[in-house]
This record gives sequence, structure tokens and C-alpha cells, in this order.
Amino acid sequence: MALQPDGDATAKRLCLPADDEPNQHNAAPVSAAAAAPDHLSALPEVLQQRILSFLPLKSAIVTSSLSSSWRHLWKGRWQDDGNPSSLHHHLLPYSSPSSKKLLDSLELRRSQGRGRLDRYSLVVDTPAMSARRFSRYLESAAGCGVEDLRVELRSPPSPATLRFPFSAAAASPALACLTLHGIEVSGLNSRAARPCSALEVIRLHSVRINDGGLARMLALCPRLRVLGLHSCDDLRRITVTAALGMRLNLRSVTIAGCSRVVEVDVAVVSSLRSFRYSGGFLSSFYLPGGACLADLYIRFGVQRSGNVLICKKVFSEWFESHVCSKLTTLTICSNVLFVVSSLPIAIVHAESVKMDDFFKNMTELQLLMLEMRAPDLANIYMFLKNSQCSNLERLFVQLPSIPSEPLVDPFDYVAVEPPENGLENLRVVKIVNFNWNHIELRLVCFLLRKATSLHKMILVTPTLVPFNAPGIQKADLLFLAEAGANGKVILRESNDAVAQPFHSDAFADF
Repeated sequence: MALQPDGDATAKRLCLPADDEPNQHNAAPVSAAAAAPDHLSALPEVLQQRILSFLPLKSAIVTSSLSSSWRHLWKGRWQDDGNPSSLHHHLLPYSSPSSKKLLDSLELRRSQGRGRLDRYSLVVDTPAMSARRFSRYLESAAGCGVEDLRVELRSPPSPATLRFPFSAAAASPALACLTLHGIEVSGLNSRAARPCSALEVIRLHSVRINDGGLARMLALCPRLRVLGLHSCDDLRRITVTAALGMRLNLRSVTIAGCSRVVEVDVAVVSSLRSFRYSGGFLSSFYLPGGACLADLYIRFGVQRSGNVLICKKVFSEWFESHVCSKLTTLTICSNVLFVVSSLPIAIVHAESVKMDDFFKNMTELQLLMLEMRAPDLANIYMFLKNSQCSNLERLFVQLPSIPSEPLVDPFDYVAVEPPENGLENLRVVKIVNFNWNHIELRLVCFLLRKATSLHKMILVTPTLVPFNAPGIQKADLLFLAEAGANGKVILRESNDAVAQPFHSDAFADF
């Protein structure tokens, strides 16, 4: 299997197909629109900044796509008065400048009435911070019209006296995005609590908030579009309801690492387009039947027999209500794959539903395999066969970081025949943690044989040269070598940025 260097010390590449090379003779002519003068870039910078000053932060960011000269212009739209549009204050016990000087500068900016803030990040890393001084930071940021506020508490005082007053969010009329990390929220149940009319994004990480507090927070945010919850261990039942006839605008819900959660119910959120969950098995799990979900990420923890039955019930209801029919991107772990691999065919027989209705719009699939043995390969075959992913273009498989032992035993028999079709549009495959296990190699060879439009397959492997592990067939190695010689297979030692799945940064915003 001939390898060629790929420009760095950690990657090896087999020759790419000839159609990857640019053909200068067949280059498309430059369109009239592309050749037209760029009037936006011709505007004086003072006028460009003036235009941006009338826009909210989200709209200002969108202008970065208008013209090359506007790409980073929004970042400095308040710099005409000498003040940066984004501030990050990390308060340490012996930091320089001192926390008092930072606070004085922020309050001066507020008093001048000229220094608006797009983004403000406050990290409290000193137990000496008083509640009064902490409140002054928040009040000053609100007075500067902050639109994106992040507050993180790393070294809380003892006893814990610092809390984020939710009234601070309501006091910021321009606040659109709120991120809290490691701090408790207060004032949610106060009669004086006012709605946050502009707040569209809430992300909570390691925040002490219970079910009632979260419900109250959501009720106070009528325009909320994005909700993220990470490691909020006081939550048990996450339920989103329409309070007092309020129209729900939620488009994205992300839940990760909330160790005590047993129930998730967003069934009434018909506006939902993105749902991501990573954590333990749930006793109740409801998604909206009428939603047009575009991306779905589900990673469950340890598999238990009782939870498998619950999971089957949940996914059966999803398939019957066609929750997944609009999906374009799906990420599931092998625990979920074990459950759902046989459900579509059972529902087809029971309900007379067309097989290709389940995932007819899916173009990307990512499988997070907690183990990779013969039964797991059988589940992959079953899922691809029964789900009829005819429009699938990109497939990502994350194998266990510690490979399954390549033993030959009775469990190495794959009881399911691989699907004969359904991968005609598959163009890109990336398999991470490939360790030349004979089961892994069978998956690779199956994809190479059945994906007739395959453009490239990337194997991220710590061992670029195959070893003689038990069960590996020489014919499979020869077939893989032939695919390498044809330029379809690329071997890499590290999982770099090339061909990353859509959900690779699913939890990066926390």
C-alpha cells in the first residue's frame, strides 16, 4: 500500500483521484456579478461604521458576508470613540490591573454614555470578590448596552455569596445572549421579576438551578431561540411548556452531562429544528411530532435492559410520527443504534408506512461506537438496510478509543447480511480510531464496495501499516491496498480539521 507524504509529519496520504486536480481549461467564466464593482467596500469607513451602529449584534455579524472589507468590520463598530466593542475581565487575587481599576474604567465608560458593548465576559477567579462589587460590574455592563454577556465563577467566596440576579438580564434591554458558568441564579421567583424582552440565547454550565427555576426562567424569555444546559446537576425533569398562551420560538435545545436528569419533554415546541442530548438513559423522552428537525444528536450512557425497552418505545413513537423524516444530520451512539436498527422494518409491517420515509432527507450520519464487535457491525448493517438512507453523502464513524480485543470467538459471527444498496450517493467516509481490527476492516471493505460514488475515505489510525491481527483476511487487505492505489483511501495519524462532522462542535459554545 504505497503512501505519500501529505505535507506534515503526522499524516500520510494516498494519491487523490485525478478529478481532484483543478482543470484550468474548463474553469467557469467569471460571472458579470462577480466582476461588478464592490460599492460596499468603496464606502468611507466612517460611514460603514455608522451603518453598523444602527444594527443589533446578530445583524452586524451577518454583514461580514457582504464584502471582503466588511468581514471583520463589525468587531470594531464602537471603536470610533476609542473603546473596544468587546471586553474580557478575568479577576484574579493579584491581577494587574486590579479589579478596582477595571471596574472604575467600566463605570466611566457607562457614565460617558458613548461606550456601547457588543460582548462582555466576566470571570471571577478570586474568593475576595464582594457581592456589592460584583453587582456593580453587572450594572455597568448593562448600562453599556451589552448584547452578549458571559459570567463565570471559578473561585467562589466561602460562604457562597455571589449569585447572578436574573433582574440584571431584564435590566439590559439589548441583551440577546446570556452564558452563565458555575454560578447560582437568584430572583427568578420574585414577584418583581420582569421579562427579558430581547434575550434569545441562554447557556447554563454547572449552574445550580432546579426544575421550577428553569421553568420560570423560560417563562420570562418569550423570544428565546437557543437553550443550552451543561452539567446542571440539580435538574431532573426538563419540561418546556407554553406559559399563558405564549408562542414558543425555541429552535435549538442542547442538554449535556446533567447527571440527574430522567425526563426531557419538549413535545409542544413545534418550532424546534435542532436537538442534542448527551447523558444517561431517560425514563421519558418526548420530541415534537410536528417539528421539522434538521439535526439530531443523541448519546446515551451505559446500556441497561430496562432502559432499552423505554428507548424502543420512544423511538417507535418518533418513527410513527415521522419526527426524523426531515432530518439532514443525525448523530447516534451504539446504544441507540442497538435499539433503532430494527425499528423501521417493524413499523413498516405494522403501520404500512413507506420504508424510505424515515430518513429520506438525511445527508450526514455520524455513529459513535462504544464497542466494535460483530453484533455492532450487524447493527450498522441493519440500520443502513432498514432506514434506506438513499441521500446519504457523508458518513462518520468514531470507533472506541480503546479498541475492542481482536479475538476470534463465537460472537465474531455477523448474523446480518450487509445491505445491497442505499449508499449510491455516499461520497465521503471518515473513520476515527481505526485499529485494523478485523471487524473494523470488514466495515471499511463493505463501504468501499457498496459506495459507488465514493470520493474519499479517511482512516485515522495510530498504525499506518496493518498488522497480523487474528481474523484479518488477506483478501480484505489486498482490496484495501487496491483502493489506496486508486486514491480513495487516505491514512492519517491525527484527527485534523479535514472532513469534520457537523456535530464535531456540538457542545463547543459552553
